[in-house]
Amino acid sequence: MYLSKFLPKKNNFGDLLNLAIIAMVVFVLAACSDDVKVIDETVIERPTEAPKLNTATSFEGPLVKAGQVPVSRFIKNGIYSAAFDYANGNRVEAPEYSVTQDSASAANGDFSTTNTQESGVDEADRIEYDGNILYLAAYPQWYDEEIYQSKVRILERQNDFSLNSVAELPLVDEAANIEGMYQHSDRLAVLSTNFRFYTMDYISFAPEPWLPSEQKLALDIYDTSVPSSPSTVSNIKIDGTMLSSRRIDDELYIVTSYTAYVEGLDATATTEEELLENYLTILDTPDAELMPKIYVNGDEGTPLNLPEDCVIPSQATEKDGYAKLITVSRINLSDPNDIQSSCISSVANMLYMSEANLYLGSTVDNQTVLHKVSLDTNLTYQATGKVEGIIGWNGAPNLRLSEQNEFLRIVTTDYSKDEPEHKLSVLNQQGNELSAVATLPNEASPEPIGKPGEDIFAVRFLGDRGYIVTFERIDPLYVIDLANPNNPQVLGALEIPGFSSYLHPLDNGYLLGVGQQVSVTDIPENGEVTIQPVSEEGMKISLFDVTDPSNPLEVNSIVKTSAYTPVEYDYRALSVLNTEGSYQFALPVESWNQGRDELTRIWAPTNSLLLLEVDTTATTPELIQRSVVSPKMSDSYSSGWDDRSVIHGDNVYYIHGNQVWQTTWAEDAAIFGPF
Repeated sequence: MYLSKFLPKKNNFGDLLNLAIIAMVVFVLAACSDDVKVIDETVIERPTEAPKLNTATSFEGPLVKAGQVPVSRFIKNGIYSAAFDYANGNRVEAPEYSVTQDSASAANGDFSTTNTQESGVDEADRIEYDGNILYLAAYPQWYDEEIYQSKVRILERQNDFSLNSVAELPLVDEAANIEGMYQHSDRLAVLSTNFRFYTMDYISFAPEPWLPSEQKLALDIYDTSVPSSPSTVSNIKIDGTMLSSRRIDDELYIVTSYTAYVEGLDATATTEEELLENYLTILDTPDAELMPKIYVNGDEGTPLNLPEDCVIPSQATEKDGYAKLITVSRINLSDPNDIQSSCISSVANMLYMSEANLYLGSTVDNQTVLHKVSLDTNLTYQATGKVEGIIGWNGAPNLRLSEQNEFLRIVTTDYSKDEPEHKLSVLNQQGNELSAVATLPNEASPEPIGKPGEDIFAVRFLGDRGYIVTFERIDPLYVIDLANPNNPQVLGALEIPGFSSYLHPLDNGYLLGVGQQVSVTDIPENGEVTIQPVSEEGMKISLFDVTDPSNPLEVNSIVKTSAYTPVEYDYRALSVLNTEGSYQFALPVESWNQGRDELTRIWAPTNSLLLLEVDTTATTPELIQRSVVSPKMSDSYSSGWDDRSVIHGDNVYYIHGNQVWQTTWAEDAAIFGPF
């Protein structure tokens, strides 16, 4: 209770009497402190037995700031419920989605930039390049018991396109790992954490959200106007784990997940008395201690939000709760003191962001629930909706969503039946609800997406078109017409051996597919039944002609046996340079040597960079292999998991581990480095 607003301004009898009455009320409340407690300025009865709370779930309805239960009570219920479930072994595990961070648009200048899903919405990566300076997030390494910590290498391009190391930025926390960087104007933003990084695709219910946690996300912002002498602009830390991030112009958006740690809980509580004591301890926790804090330049920290500013499900009752808070923060890179934040206490395990809105999604009971947050001044929560089915496990989950003209398109799969059933839904905000205005299949177009038994491996939206790849033994590519959001239709389909796990739209009606080739001999003839598994032969890059959407064609393909590319699971690994419809592609490849049979098979990875071309303005466009960059590598870091590249005109940089090589686009060109 706050009494300052009741203090008398004049020393008269009426004011003194009012003050006396207030003092008596406070005395009475204090005297009855064993029976009641003031929470969120609302007097509620203290329970006399351990509560029976509902298991945390994702509600279907909208979120509100003031519902049937106070926000802080909802959060505290969630902390208790999570602790109780864990103590009894009722752990709710997170779904195992594929690792993803969004991607897919390319630069139209003279050098490539990070491949992103939405044009104008940048995404964090381990490299940044502005045409003159290459910023590289170097991994920690161990040599002869000597540890080399994570750092940012700053390399300057010379006139001959060689690189010169001009500076290094060590992390303040020597145990931290860099989780991504952004570069804009003269600002370099470095995100790091000293705990394991979980993307939004892995977050659902934390197994132990109530246990002690000192996890903090660090954001270091540097002024790089003089690359050889970068200076620190701001050091920011945020309580919790980073789920994902994006950048639009100067504004950096960070989504974090946080669960308050309550001191004094008995982790071994099993009896009614012990559980009640735990619940009372949680209820007595001040509301301010439930909120994640932000720390700027070493200060003591301030809460990102107040509990009453958070939104919770409107359907929640006093027996419901959720411990985890999802916070959306916006930080101005030019003025790091300009920070806005909004807070949601709800389940979320997936993120998609357009230039106008951000969507948080969760999967529960074979449904996908979506929350929409506007990127307006206050990062205002807008609406909630649901669709049948879940996002699925293949490809990048975020690519299954796309927003155009305030319509959200999403592809989900129902796995509850004998065969998976796929659906495309179109949603539109109506009040505080995201309502479905159309689905596919429907009565007018009842044909299913995919044949019986086929799962979805790739989805891509571009304007009025949607592309879906399904696969079990052969790859159908579906072309969807979305020009009328109220009436989506399948325009055409193509069946070929193999499958694409990533699709990249090109100009003039062409599409690049990246995935795996399968053995043609393993595919049965029509009408035959076989239980022989399909075997993958190696990486496959295909060029599709979708100029006639009713008759999509595979122009040609390039297959690399016994190989894969990181682009299949992380499309930031694909570098794209589009010069008026003439494309250059660079993608890392990891191949391996095999023995004569299964018993002698060995893993001997070889890493290289594949250079490809497609001229969509030609009379007969074709996918052309220009060359393979295969430098001699001395770096002990052997995996190509996070290999990257940059195309700058006719020059190419190949990043493997913490080293960089430089070559040109010409076949059999000399390779220089490592730098």
